[in-house]
Amino acid sequence: MAAPPHEARADLTRRLLDLLATPHTSGTEGPLTDHLEQRYRDAGEVVRRVGNSLVIGGPEPSEATTLRPGAPGERWSGERPLVLLVGHIDVVPPTDDDRTPRVAHHGDQEVVIGRGASDMQSGNVVAMRVFEDAELRTGSPYELALVLYAGEEGPADGNELRSLLRAAPWLADALLAVVLEPTDGDVELGCLGGLHALVRFHGQQAHSARPWHGRNALTMAGELLAELDRDHVRDVEVDGIAYRDVWSATQAWTSGLGPEVDRGDLPFRNVIPATFTLNLNFRFAPSRGLDEAERELRERVGSRSDIEVEVVDRAPPAPPHRHTPMVATFVTAVGAPVAGKQAWTDVARFAEFGVPALNYGPGLTAQAHQRGEYVPVDALVDADERLRRFLLPRPAPEVG
Repeated sequence: MAAPPHEARADLTRRLLDLLATPHTSGTEGPLTDHLEQRYRDAGEVVRRVGNSLVIGGPEPSEATTLRPGAPGERWSGERPLVLLVGHIDVVPPTDDDRTPRVAHHGDQEVVIGRGASDMQSGNVVAMRVFEDAELRTGSPYELALVLYAGEEGPADGNELRSLLRAAPWLADALLAVVLEPTDGDVELGCLGGLHALVRFHGQQAHSARPWHGRNALTMAGELLAELDRDHVRDVEVDGIAYRDVWSATQAWTSGLGPEVDRGDLPFRNVIPATFTLNLNFRFAPSRGLDEAERELRERVGSRSDIEVEVVDRAPPAPPHRHTPMVATFVTAVGAPVAGKQAWTDVARFAEFGVPALNYGPGLTAQAHQRGEYVPVDALVDADERLRRFLLPRPAPEVG
């Protein structure tokens, strides 16, 4: 049940400092996963593990609790509908400004500073604290399971959530997944899809003193780059929720050079490049799927023999599910502003498995991946209290 505000404040702050103290950048989550696994086994919880990811709660396993993706598993057969509290445990590498977790003041706010404070260990500690409340779990109309997974901040093929969902099929029977990504305390529905494409312009190499002997592949891209500068944001509405399509040129390089090279220090700057490669990132609203978005990207670049388009990364969007009963119930219960998620999150993975999901967390979106990353303690307390409103509804007062 809800603790007095001062007790909740102290408890959430302590929990967050403890969680931030264990190294957990993408690819190094093992020690943190070991710690969390032991914590919940010692508490008598049912714990399943896939790689460095955990599911806590749910049915007693019929087989080993270290699962294999794709292995046959249970379906949900509980008496109460299932709700998932979900968070990724990995973070991006720390900086000197946030390597040491600590409490400080930012203006008139008390904040916790540390890598991952907003994205998204603050959401994880709120989920964990609520999950560990035995009285709440007994009295809730929902059965709860805690999903803590690895690899979200790294390459897409290192994200372990899909493997977790495949290894524990009963998770796909959930009526709702609450993904506690940073949302500034708003309820953010759905998410953008994303494409990364390498757009290669093919010209002809020459000496820069005699460029007419060749064709400059770099300046061939000028028309497309100028168009992207003028027209790179488009408003889209889905189920009454506002999203934005965004087109961004994020990297570029000339013949023989990868995007990781510091080209400013290279010799041979007197060569007209034969090839110019542009990384084009298209983030699109959940008004269409991956194939339609890819066709849109290719049409925008245009079909020419001297331009090659290679799509190298595809991430599907997720619909807002605004009118799904459980989503509507959550929105009403927490009483927070509603918006669309102007980013990609793992609500899209849940959408693949037919699970309605939404983003709701105390973290500040503007603090994600920033130096000196922080989260206000007030935001932790507020999210904890609002999440409890949904998970343990109070009966309506009698009239008369």
